[in-house]
Amino acid sequence: MNKGISGWGLGTLLTMVAALLCVPLAAQSIEEQQLAEQLKGVYVVQRIGEMLPLDIPFVDDNGHNVTLAQYFKPGVPVLLTLNYSDCPRNCSLQLSDLARALREMQWKPGTEFRIVTISIDPKEDFKRARSSKIRYLGEAASSEADKGWHFLTTSNQANIDRISEALGYFYKRDEATNQYLHKTAMFIATPEGRISHYIRSMGYEGGVLQGYLQAAAKGKLGSPVSDDGTGFGLNCFAQDYNDNVGRAFLMMRIGGSCVLAFVVIFVGYFWVRELRRARSVKVEPA
Repeated sequence: MNKGISGWGLGTLLTMVAALLCVPLAAQSIEEQQLAEQLKGVYVVQRIGEMLPLDIPFVDDNGHNVTLAQYFKPGVPVLLTLNYSDCPRNCSLQLSDLARALREMQWKPGTEFRIVTISIDPKEDFKRARSSKIRYLGEAASSEADKGWHFLTTSNQANIDRISEALGYFYKRDEATNQYLHKTAMFIATPEGRISHYIRSMGYEGGVLQGYLQAAAKGKLGSPVSDDGTGFGLNCFAQDYNDNVGRAFLMMRIGGSCVLAFVVIFVGYFWVRELRRARSVKVEPA
């Protein structure tokens, strides 16, 4: 009888433990499916060698009407970023990282190259862009960069679409959160306006950036950046961050519950077995 109970108890224990261990995997799978759904239409297509539409009109950070062509001249490559000032997550991190990299470079924006940061938010005006520019110039510790780092805005969504599509940079607006779901990426163009390099994610090294810019200045084109399976660059939107944090806490809670349940079941199983064994010994004739 005791052997049968033991066999039944062990089988039940293993079944319950296996079921508990499957819960975190199921939760993770659901979270990954939700994230994949969110990221539909958010990706980067590398279009090295293609020309940018330099006739696109913008407003610069001083409120002047300009075209993209004004930032391209012989011998001077251009580093481009697509961001927006009210981004709750990676945009500020990306531009701060770029500002840090500028401090490491011998080449300076406004002298050997230019930086053009274009807002993907048509509601952002030049005053907001100017405020962002001042912040990152301070982080770059270079007041001289004022003439070489330009923040552009436009209220015309079609203009934003033209430059983003030319760069192969696809994003979308999440109406529920009023945020833009996009990738973290930078681009370098030759002095003629031809896309030469794609730079994914962050962690920029000044020497590497300068090398890309020097190559672009000579009209040389880089090689496509390999995709490690994340879809070219970090995801830049607050919900992704919240999902990751929520997932971490969820997994911790589930993992803790599994451990506790395992201990309770394990100890309880042996406690009941020993209790029944003790009772069976008592009823045996002397």
